[in-house]
Amino acid sequence: MKKIGIAVTDLNDWTGIALGNAVRHYGMQPVKFSFSEATSDISSGKIYSGKIDLTVLDAVVVRDLGPATHNDVSFRFDILCQLKELGIVVVNSPDSIARAANKYVSSFLFRRNGIPTPETTVTNNLDEALAALSSFGRAVVKPVFGYKGIGVECVRNSESGVQKLKELFKNNRLIYMQEFIPNPGRDIRVFVVNGNVAGSIYRVAPPGGWINNLSQGGSAKPCVLTDEQERLALEASGVIGTVYAGVDIIEGDRDYVIEINGTPSGKGIFEACRVDVTMSIVEYLKGLT
Repeated sequence: MKKIGIAVTDLNDWTGIALGNAVRHYGMQPVKFSFSEATSDISSGKIYSGKIDLTVLDAVVVRDLGPATHNDVSFRFDILCQLKELGIVVVNSPDSIARAANKYVSSFLFRRNGIPTPETTVTNNLDEALAALSSFGRAVVKPVFGYKGIGVECVRNSESGVQKLKELFKNNRLIYMQEFIPNPGRDIRVFVVNGNVAGSIYRVAPPGGWINNLSQGGSAKPCVLTDEQERLALEASGVIGTVYAGVDIIEGDRDYVIEINGTPSGKGIFEACRVDVTMSIVEYLKGLT
């Protein structure tokens, strides 16, 4: 029986559980492990997570890499690369996870490939950041490496906004800033699997809020995509190189891709649309292993 590793930190994570069920559905054995327990024995060439030998797996699905320091993150990506070099199928690939996780890189690739994305400035120079804020009028400032809407701030070109931007710069020494796109108080999460849309939802900000992430109190509602929105989601996933991804689109004067998640949750799609995207992910794996 083929063994499919599922890299997940929280054993109660909805997507991790659903992936395990999907693996069993397709007649394979799920093996859950966490990168927080990873060990590489260079002498023997074995790579472990706890007592689990990762080198005997047929494939690995990366649900998450887990919270980590800079050194930890580098080590975990190195392990993924080594598993791939050993002939183990890794989904998503280490390169695509890295591109998706880095908002600077993904924004650059979107723009270079003609995918509309908000005007974006990334800088180590405070004067450049202040000039960008003045140009945008209102901006969204995000960590370059961030998730679940944590650390996201909306600032205006006002006295208080300028002060807030200076504080963010002092704390981080790097500003990633996107022009704020006036919108209906929601964004669209498109779940792409293997070049197809598996499901899509509106993520609606909670009353009095503006961040739409479900982890920040947003709610999920079914969404029927336009042809343009579907095209943008598939192109964004293709440019980043993901097998599965959550592509976030904002509706403004036109549709914009704001970012992409290379290790997305499928819970919101399932709750709003009753679509289990993990079945499509494992079906893809089944065809490769």
